[in-house]
Amino acid sequence: MNKTKKLIAITLVIMMLSLPILGDMNGDRSDGNDADDRGMMGSRNDDDSMRDRVKEMHENGSRIRDDEDMMGMGFIHHEDDSYGSYVTFSVDNATGDILNFGILGIAVFDSIKIPGFDFRSATTDEDKTRIVNNDGSIVIRIHDNPAAVIKIKANRKATLVFNLASGASAAKQDNIINIVAGNITAYIISDNTTSINIAGRQVSLDTGNGDIVFRSSPVNMPHDDMEERFMGEMMTKRAGAEVNVGDFDKSSIVNYTDDMDVMIRSMEKDRIRMTINSSDHSGKFVMMNIDNSSLMWNEGQKLGLYLDNKPMRQVMTEQELYDAKESSFWITTMGRNRMRGIMYIANFSERQVDIVVLDEGTPEATPEVTVTAMATPTPGTPGFGIALGVICAVTAYVLRRRS
Repeated sequence: MNKTKKLIAITLVIMMLSLPILGDMNGDRSDGNDADDRGMMGSRNDDDSMRDRVKEMHENGSRIRDDEDMMGMGFIHHEDDSYGSYVTFSVDNATGDILNFGILGIAVFDSIKIPGFDFRSATTDEDKTRIVNNDGSIVIRIHDNPAAVIKIKANRKATLVFNLASGASAAKQDNIINIVAGNITAYIISDNTTSINIAGRQVSLDTGNGDIVFRSSPVNMPHDDMEERFMGEMMTKRAGAEVNVGDFDKSSIVNYTDDMDVMIRSMEKDRIRMTINSSDHSGKFVMMNIDNSSLMWNEGQKLGLYLDNKPMRQVMTEQELYDAKESSFWITTMGRNRMRGIMYIANFSERQVDIVVLDEGTPEATPEVTVTAMATPTPGTPGFGIALGVICAVTAYVLRRRS
């Protein structure tokens, strides 16, 4: 019995002494893997958190906008967050960094940074937010419209760093950066880029004086290949402006060149009238996105464009439009209360453009509405109409008798 107790005691002692060694062995393996797991899980959690943050901002924004009766395109603010009908984002009030940029709840950028920006202010005017640095040498404009346009104007050398959200990717084709995030296809161009670098989810651009534009394929319309061509025209200064008209007669206009100015003058159920000015007289393209309840057309009707009250030529293909020498337009998408197209205006001073609903087969006459007084009939000989009717009746009777 004593021998058995001694044997058990020795066994217990050996087991107790072995535990630290086994613990160290397991600990070495576990610590390494746990650290990796924690790092990977931390990264995944951070990515998920950022995506969730953008989705949450979109949902919160929709609720806040409803509570404030905010309808159509345009930003509303709550603390550091900006909520648009299409776009949501935050601004770091210390650095001016743009954070959590999303389109319809889809995360596109975790952040957009400009090193040495020296933030001064962020102000909003309906559909656009303007972020500027202290000396005014860099101005960022974020637009709440279906293309979610960000236009950055730099009057000095600058580096822009776009940190993509998890799941988003970027690729360079010529001088255009293609971005895909969820079902969103977007582009970044610069008209004076000195270098472009894509490393993982970070896109860096070095630019001299010039414009940098981020633009999505409009999320309210089917995607087509014309987007990339239009972005390319920005680098040649031939993409002049973009006009978006949405519900509740809200509009968002982006001027892509400094010399361009577009104003909507009136909106009716069968006509939208705008004026377009440019101090540069050379030809420009203007993108149009109409998705509203103001301009209305039915089956059997079509849209016509008029330039200074004269019909514009409609072309059938994108290539025909971009090769045009005379003012022309091309409609790429058309549905009930919904139209997407692009027009080319061959030369400028101040031009008037009308988008008009036409009945099928109606001659495309000038859309200028004129009121014409009804002509007074010329008095005829008394009884002439009656006599003529009698003669016709007698003639018909005689012919029937002969037959």
